[in-house]
Amino acid sequence: MYFFTSDLHFDNEETLSLDNRPFKDTKQFDSFVIKQFNKQAKKEDTIFVIGDFVDCDGAESESWKKSLAYVKKINSNVVLIMGNNEDRVVKYFFDGDFDSFRQYCLDMGFQEVYKNLEINFSNINFYLVHKPIHYKSGIINLFGHMHRAGGLYKPFGLNIGCDLNHFRLYSQEDILNLLKMKDRYWDHDKNLNMKVE
Repeated sequence: MYFFTSDLHFDNEETLSLDNRPFKDTKQFDSFVIKQFNKQAKKEDTIFVIGDFVDCDGAESESWKKSLAYVKKINSNVVLIMGNNEDRVVKYFFDGDFDSFRQYCLDMGFQEVYKNLEINFSNINFYLVHKPIHYKSGIINLFGHMHRAGGLYKPFGLNIGCDLNHFRLYSQEDILNLLKMKDRYWDHDKNLNMKVE
C-alpha cells in the first residue's frame, strides 16, 4: 500500500513555532511522527514524502544530516520527492549534483529519490510534485509546500502536507475518499472558486 505526506521539516524549531505544531520541542514532534508512521505503514508499504523531509536554510545548516538519518527508524519503504529544502541541501552540500545527493539518501536507507514522479493506483494517475505551482495539467496532483496555507483542495489536486492531517500519513484509501469529495462537491462549489477583486 502507498502512503503520502510532505513538509515534515524534521529537527526544525522554527517550523514547529511558525506552524504552531502542538509539540513542546522537535524531539517530541520527530518521535511522534516516526511512531505514527510505523503504526500506520507496514514493512512492505511505501511512504512517499513529497518534499521537505529535512530543513535547510543555508550553507551553515547541518540539521539535514540528522533528519535524513531518521529514515533508518521508519520500518516501511520511504521514497523522497525533492522539496525546496532538499534542493538547498543539493546546492550547498553536493555542489548542485542531484545524483550525489540521491546516492547519499539511498545509502542512508531511502528506497528512492525523485525530483517528481508519476504513479498509478486504483487506475488513477497521480503526479507527485512538491510545489503546487509546478502542477501538471490533466492529472491528479499530490503536492505540499504550502503547509496549511490554501487548505487541502485545489482544482488540480490535493495538498497532502502533514499539518493538514494531524501529522498522520494519508493512505491510498484517504486519497480516494478525498477525490470522491473533490469530484462530487468541491469541484462544483462556487464558494471554493473565489476570486479577489
